[in-house]
Amino acid sequence: MQVPNTATVPGLSFPAGLTPETVAPDGQPILHADADAFFASVEARDRPELLDVPFVVIAGLGEVVACPNYPARAYGIHGGMTLHQARRRCAELVTVPARAEPYRQASEELFALFARYAVAIEPGSMEEAFLDVGDRDPVDVGSRLRREVRAEIGLPLSVGVGRTKLVAKLASRRAKPDGLVVIAGDAEQQLRDELRIADVWGVGQVTRERLCDLGIHTVRDLDGLELPELAAVVGLAMARRLVSIAMGTDDAAVQAPKPGRLISGERTVTPTSRSATRVAEVLTAATDSAVERLDSRGQLASRLEVVVRYDDQQSVATRLALPVATDDADQIHRLALELLGRTGFSEDGRGVQRVGVVLTLYRGRQPYLDQPALF
Repeated sequence: MQVPNTATVPGLSFPAGLTPETVAPDGQPILHADADAFFASVEARDRPELLDVPFVVIAGLGEVVACPNYPARAYGIHGGMTLHQARRRCAELVTVPARAEPYRQASEELFALFARYAVAIEPGSMEEAFLDVGDRDPVDVGSRLRREVRAEIGLPLSVGVGRTKLVAKLASRRAKPDGLVVIAGDAEQQLRDELRIADVWGVGQVTRERLCDLGIHTVRDLDGLELPELAAVVGLAMARRLVSIAMGTDDAAVQAPKPGRLISGERTVTPTSRSATRVAEVLTAATDSAVERLDSRGQLASRLEVVVRYDDQQSVATRLALPVATDDADQIHRLALELLGRTGFSEDGRGVQRVGVVLTLYRGRQPYLDQPALF
């Protein structure tokens, strides 16, 4: 079987000569399905005259690029860039205002298609998810999904298949735009060895610089480095993650959120900002939205999560199990800001594009839980 579209993707360097394999990977395979340039693809679907024109979907007051289409990306335009910067790169750039409702509807249709084939779905955002397809042939499922998403929703979908979430997501990035790539066997090992630290999502600029000072630029460079030595530089959680990636034991479990147990609030930071004060201000507004919904439902929150999305479309999250389930707005706001600080966003170096808070609803008889655990 021929694997379609294996062209190199900007921002991800694959080792020279690496050819993705066309067989299912050993172990339980994971799919990462991602609708390409989602907002822009929805707009081009609804306005075919835009299909080959460089254009961007703009957010907020029209000052920030939310999503460029691929012709615009060819000029080096990316999400989070100001409109002024984008127009300096492409004078004939067309702007399209963001429309929430069509994106929401397309997202619902996309996940309904995922549910046809997956036994578990772990959303990454409104247009992407990790899929556990059980005993089904992952390449067959990926091919079917791409055809059906195109035919029924009118959008391009890229699919990556790998043994772990990291490998599956790297494969889907490799597949863009509008392709399917499997990384398995020797190809996976070669990719892990030569994978740049900069291409591991969730590793921020400060962490990369600290690793660079140690002479660590690729996953292979981690060989021979003891966990305590690495943890002293990047922290225990990140050290464990990097070691697991080097050993091939990183996360391979698709964890579907339990239905009806989450309340979330999200806000875009307009324009993209590195200011701790500005990001905290936007998070407070997002938390207000979530707390209002919690109060309207008369329920308690047992767990709190804060998510930061950077201008390179990568995200980092911190979570806290509450010692006592609560609907106290002041406490939730205070803890949300504390978790925001623990993401390390202010030292990361990337601009923050979006922030959000997720509340897990308490369902027990007594509003008491175990001791809090942050991870």
